[in-house]
Amino acid sequence: MIWSWMHLIVGAVLIIAVTVGLLGPAQVTKICVMIARVCYILIVFSGIVMIVMSLMNGSVRRPVLLIVKLVLALAVIGLIEIGFARKKKDAVLAMDVWAPIVLIVVVVVLGFVLTGGFPIIMK
Repeated sequence: MIWSWMHLIVGAVLIIAVTVGLLGPAQVTKICVMIARVCYILIVFSGIVMIVMSLMNGSVRRPVLLIVKLVLALAVIGLIEIGFARKKKDAVLAMDVWAPIVLIVVVVVLGFVLTGGFPIIMK
């Protein structure tokens, strides 16, 4: 259960760091990039732990959806890094801000679908 909460809380921190980093002033962007990169590591690690635990328990009910979520999550990381790179060059577009945010929402929804709402909705 600790992994689920860590995954969720670090994901919220990532969303805040990305939003502030892409929409805020250039001085703040460098700090937000570092925070985002630490969040990537923690989210990927906790995600791997949760996948391994699910596979060991035999509780993976939707393996294709799990793979889709994994691929979309990696795409989110790529889009965030592209947005930060363009922000550094002062060439950030609206699409660089909105594409990662929309994909983050999709990944979060898929995560809650895969877990049945856990850890927010306790059964």
